[in-house]
Amino acid sequence: MEYPCLVFRSPGQYSGEFGATYTYRQVQDAAEHARALEAGWHSSAEQAVAAAGEAAYTHNLRGKKLTQVMRAKPWERHQKAAQAVFAAQPVSAPAEDVSQPPEPVDDAPPTREELEQKARELGIRFDGRTSDKRLLARIEAALKEPV
Repeated sequence: MEYPCLVFRSPGQYSGEFGATYTYRQVQDAAEHARALEAGWHSSAEQAVAAAGEAAYTHNLRGKKLTQVMRAKPWERHQKAAQAVFAAQPVSAPAEDVSQPPEPVDDAPPTREELEQKARELGIRFDGRTSDKRLLARIEAALKEPV
């Protein structure tokens, strides 16, 4: 597992699938992740919602909306799907070799700042109206040109 990562608890302030609510927080390492799991947090929002059951769907509801949800009972309709997700994912943090930190993998697209820095290095003109996509295309074109 890569850190930092998120852990989830339900009910909460964010709405998820089928109207269930959950909250999340970030953990920085395996030890903190294990402590969070022991304290009632879960590795996925689906696990948190499955563990919370009815409360995940009725949190902060009042009046007609609460009545509608109580009649529909979405937690029963989606219980099997949630249990399948809950069973398929590990509950505890896997044991990891912490002697060597893993090499970071940068699969994310370049940020605007990175694009602007590279454009300045290559002498490419741009301004605030230049889109990231167009700036990236100009940078790639400049890199392909023979020197």
